Amino acid sequence: MTEEPRRYPVEEAPLTLDEVVDRAGRRIASALVAAGALIALAFYWQPAPPRYQMVTSASQVLRIDTRKGTIIGCEGERCAIVLRHGQHLDEHLSIGAPPKPAAVPAPAPTAVPAQAAPAAPAAH
Repeated sequence: MTEEPRRYPVEEAPLTLDEVVDRAGRRIASALVAAGALIALAFYWQPAPPRYQMVTSASQVLRIDTRKGTIIGCEGERCAIVLRHGQHLDEHLSIGAPPKPAAVPAPAPTAVPAQAAPAAPAAH
């Protein structure tokens, strides 16, 4: 039986500043790549948002297609497209001010009977 020669750990020479900076740079770059990959996977694996959203009020219903941007409004049995893909809502709706009520004519002045002049005080 032959014996294997013993292996002793080889002492490494101390690292120079250039080697330390090089190793640190590689580790930081690897960490950034791994972090970016994890963030990308997190975005990729997110569940898709719901395609439709609805808003109701009494007998009115609005259905919004979140992918196409179309809004359909229904009231009772009737439905119509309120906003199509690519249309924009008016930012400044020109709602006219309500009409002013007709001016009520001022009542005609009535004659006030003249009051008698006060009597002069009696001298005592």
